[in-house]
Amino acid sequence: MDKTRILRLAEVRSAAVSGEARRLRRGARLSIGEVASFCGVDQSTVWRWENGTRAPRGDRALQYADLLDSLRDQLKSAA
Repeated sequence: MDKTRILRLAEVRSAAVSGEARRLRRGARLSIGEVASFCGVDQSTVWRWENGTRAPRGDRALQYADLLDSLRDQLKSAA
């Protein structure tokens, strides 16, 4: 695993555990189901990520990280 990938995984896991991921999703008015569909996982998986009972892993975690980055950018430009 390369350095960029491992750092992205660490970043998305931190966002999920800290509550930032949930805040971003809610700020964008996205449902858990919509995020789950985008990431290719079940709704319960996103719920577990956001509640800290499961860590995002692999390619799905990287898709989630990309989405969170886009949501951060969107919220910054709206402010």
